[in-house]
Amino acid sequence: MPSPHTPLYDRDYVLLNVVNFLYSLYSVIFIFLPAYMYRLGIREGAIGVLMATGALVSVAIKPGLGMVVGRGARRTFLSLGAFLAAASTVPWLFVTVPGRHLFLIRMAQGASFSIFSAASYAYIAASAPPARRAEALGIFGLSFFLPVSVGGWIGEWVIGRAGFQGLFAAGIGIAFLAALFPLGMGEPSARERPSLASLKVFLSRTFLVPNTAGYLFGVAYGSIFTFLPVYLVVRGSASIGAFVFVYALSVIGTRTLGRKMLDRLPREWVSLFALLLMGTGNLLIPLVPGEVGIVLVGAAAGAGHGLLFPALSALVLDRVGEGSCAMAMAMFTSAFDMGLVTGAAAFGFVAERFGYEAMFITAAAVVGGGTVAFFVLDPAFRKAARPEPSP
Repeated sequence: MPSPHTPLYDRDYVLLNVVNFLYSLYSVIFIFLPAYMYRLGIREGAIGVLMATGALVSVAIKPGLGMVVGRGARRTFLSLGAFLAAASTVPWLFVTVPGRHLFLIRMAQGASFSIFSAASYAYIAASAPPARRAEALGIFGLSFFLPVSVGGWIGEWVIGRAGFQGLFAAGIGIAFLAALFPLGMGEPSARERPSLASLKVFLSRTFLVPNTAGYLFGVAYGSIFTFLPVYLVVRGSASIGAFVFVYALSVIGTRTLGRKMLDRLPREWVSLFALLLMGTGNLLIPLVPGEVGIVLVGAAAGAGHGLLFPALSALVLDRVGEGSCAMAMAMFTSAFDMGLVTGAAAFGFVAERFGYEAMFITAAAVVGGGTVAFFVLDPAFRKAARPEPSP
């Protein structure tokens, strides 16, 4: 494990952020996939299932990845995840009609995301100083949201000039470039060898509550990013670019201004407050229509996202013993991915049957109810006292 005096902003950390920046720039295409599917004649429920398929694959293979990436293969899996992203996007160049083949494409894309995210967070967990974990995770997230902040407008610009095929082609090139940078990075010295029996630890209350909070985070995020683009197409209203820009700007602002605060304030209270902001973002979509509403949704949900991910993931690492950091991050991000599955699949059918307004309100209610439950079920969330690391 790194010592408290280990430098954070070294060459490898910078290169990791470059890789993440490029992968994020590639992932902008996922913002437009639901709208592209809708134009192909696919209904909301099926769109939700298709988008959830990728997340479900990501969830299924994350525990296995957590068992192996920490054994000295973090760099290898970073390159593998980015290369698979490029390869799995090639079929989208030729998609013109709905069909079962779309599920195979989404499965491959889900695997690429799972491999890349498991490796990147395992890399940070192994190299960041313990006293600066939230800062390391928060700044790392900025390299994801900097391209996202303008990705909506860039994507719309590319689609306007080269169509969706042009967007997919650009994504392929960017993902392939991202696969090259890990070759110049060093592998963290920490070697983890978790056993299958260690998985039981993550089912205890110590980890179940923050991981469930991560699940609700995925529900809120998935419901917004899967269906807000389609909602705007159906209503013929505001551009998705404005929402994505404000959302990303809020994430960047909270993590830049609060990068030190996240390691000083109780992570439990920060997490609860951030979850409420995410739920508020869902609630504002039907309550405040138009450009003003889009800005408010982006500001509330983006601020919640900016605080929640580093606070919750650092909380999970605080509670785990040495030698299982990669597994801890794999299980936490799996919970988030499972939330994406629920947010995309289940709420897609709610939108199709009862309308988008009912769907967004229901998502907000689920997130809000879960937040109250954490306050009741986990004493640490009431006392804001971090538990000692598990043996």
